[in-house]
Amino acid sequence: MTHKLLSQTIWITGASSGVGEGMARVFHREGAELILSARRADELERVKSSCAGPGSITLVPFDITDAAEREQAARSVQSQFRRIDILVNNAGIGQRSLAQDTALDVERRIMEVDYFGPVALTKLVLPRMVQQQGGHIIVTSSVAGKHAVPMHTTYCAAKHALHGYFDTLRIEHLKDNIAVTLLVIAGIRSHVFEHALTGDGSEYGRNDWGDGVGMTAEACAERVVDAILQREPEVLISIEEAKQALLLKEKDPVEFTRRMAKMLEWMS
Repeated sequence: MTHKLLSQTIWITGASSGVGEGMARVFHREGAELILSARRADELERVKSSCAGPGSITLVPFDITDAAEREQAARSVQSQFRRIDILVNNAGIGQRSLAQDTALDVERRIMEVDYFGPVALTKLVLPRMVQQQGGHIIVTSSVAGKHAVPMHTTYCAAKHALHGYFDTLRIEHLKDNIAVTLLVIAGIRSHVFEHALTGDGSEYGRNDWGDGVGMTAEACAERVVDAILQREPEVLISIEEAKQALLLKEKDPVEFTRRMAKMLEWMS
């Protein structure tokens, strides 16, 4: 069997569920040496036990929004591993509330998890990649990073910001052989809806789209493997309905707005 990611050292945040868990399983199967991070150590242990590849798995639990924990995690990883070939900024949190109903501290929380956390961790890892003259930064974005989605104002803002930041970072470090890939995903089976924050900061607690709908996290991860090998700057991994919405946004922005307003009616 040919392992597509053999001996690649890959650090995945948000690895305890959803897309991160899917990437852990698929990347490990493809021969990667994994570093898995999330807040919940017990869930990371569960994911580790579900992996079945030839490489090692190191667990580094920490809170992406805690500066001290983030810096300690980066020190620990860089002291244990000579290289960090790939950093996967996958940690994130969703939103399910109207802008007018969302407390400002909740908006700040979403931005800390979805934007400032990935940026801060990247800044801690980037010097090592520059030193080794190579690396790959993967960023889990969303169709919400490309167009508006009702009841996701701050989430959309954070994902749009990721594109601006990491598209520019790619240019600045082209000379260092550092690739940047933004994953524009939608319709992947995960618990992002259940854990999404409402206007007062409580969890939404349910999935409006239904269980078993959409692409599996493992299928998504298999597409990410191809994106890594091809060093793609951006890749759309999505169900067909979301792809059509992206096309409509480009072709007819007025009609897109009308359809999103109908979606809001349904969501409400």
